[in-house]
Amino acid sequence: MKPPVPVLAENHTPHDKRVWEYHMNELMKTERILRGNLCNLFAVLMSLCDSDMKNCRESSTENAEIEEELDTLKLLTMIKKLVYTGSTHDLNICHNKAMAHMNLMNL
Repeated sequence: MKPPVPVLAENHTPHDKRVWEYHMNELMKTERILRGNLCNLFAVLMSLCDSDMKNCRESSTENAEIEEELDTLKLLTMIKKLVYTGSTHDLNICHNKAMAHMNLMNL
């Protein structure tokens, strides 16, 4: 969710232009901070993966796209799928999901 971009009217006064420039600078700073936070979140998630998860993730076909875009949500989706399916390739998904929840509760 991005904040709305301020619009500068055609017949603007110098004061209106200064206010618009201020809002644009704030918007750009907010976007830069958001992009940095998303990159940091991606890096933290990548560092939390164990070696088995990294191997499974790297062998995936969509891994290059995820790393190129630094897409945290796609990475979380991939991790969730790997946790629930394990190495069984979509066999016994319900059992794997129940076991994953049980292991989480045991923590």
